[in-house]
This record gives sequence, structure tokens and C-alpha cells, in this order.
Amino acid sequence: MRNRSLLIVLAAAPLLMQAQTTTDPTPIVAPTYALLVKYLDLKADQVTALTRLELQYQHYIATKQSRVAEVNKEIRQLTLAQTVDAAGLGVRYAELEAICREARDTGQQTSANARKLMTTDQLAELTTLEQAYALVPVIVQADSIHLISASLPTGSTTLATNAAAEARSYPGCKFPNAGQVAASAIGQ
Repeated sequence: MRNRSLLIVLAAAPLLMQAQTTTDPTPIVAPTYALLVKYLDLKADQVTALTRLELQYQHYIATKQSRVAEVNKEIRQLTLAQTVDAAGLGVRYAELEAICREARDTGQQTSANARKLMTTDQLAELTTLEQAYALVPVIVQADSIHLISASLPTGSTTLATNAAAEARSYPGCKFPNAGQVAASAIGQ
């Protein structure tokens, strides 16, 4: 019965996606995470809530990416103008940084909200996933010198680089690790 409920929820995800995309021309893809559902033993209401959170976040990011494209176009126009408007450029670069910081904060809040949906056992399993993810760069290196046969998917080098940098790309961010660097400098 539970599996049937999960299938219904997963089947309904495109309908949730459609509701999110009617006012925004940017296509938003409903997440599918059947392996995660099984691994964490997610209940139907958790899947629904997680799907809703992710769709809201994707819609938010798409909106910010659209604004970043507009600001970058404005920066290009100001840069190519006969007379450089330093104040105008400064305002737009400041807007990009504000978008970046807001997106980073929204991403962290989305993650916190998603984790609130988890049980104690599920949070422990998420910790296991985080620990495994930290090993991806090591796995890639071991595979590259034939110590193991990891059968990594195409693009695994990118995955390993992202895992090593522990950086998520947010719209408007010129320096993806800037927030982490600033936080670590404050902690010293």
C-alpha cells in the first residue's frame, strides 16, 4: 500500500511542476528521486513536501538567473558605452552580489526546511550520504590510477571537483566560495 502511495505521489510531481511553471517561461523539472525514497524510507507525505520545496526552490533560482542575465546585459552595455559609468557598474555588481547572497541563504533555508521533514533515523542516513559524498574525489583518483574500478558515470570529474570544493553554484556569484571564506575568517 505504501509503495502504491509513493508511486501516486511521484506520478503527481509533474502536476506540481506544471502549477509552478504557468507564470514563468523557464522550464522547471519536477525532481525524481526514487532511489532516495527507498534509501531513506520516505513516506508519501515527506515525498510530497520535499517535491514542493524543491519546485519552489527551482522556481526561485530560475527567477534569480533571469535577473542575473538582465544585469549582466546591463553591465555589458555600460562597459561598452563611450563613457564608462562607474557608479552604474558598481550598482549592478552590487546587485549581483546581493542576488548571490540571497540565493545562498535561500538554499540553506530550503535545506534546513527539508531536513525538518526527516526523522532521526533518516537524518542519520543523510549523514552517511554526506560522508560518502566527501569521498568522491578520493574514489575518482583511485579509479584514475586503476586501484579500483569505480565505473563512474560520465562527468564524474566535475562531480569530484564539486565535492572537493564543497561549493554550490548560485546565480550572481562571481566567487562561489566567498561565503565560506568569510565565515571561516570570522571564526578565526
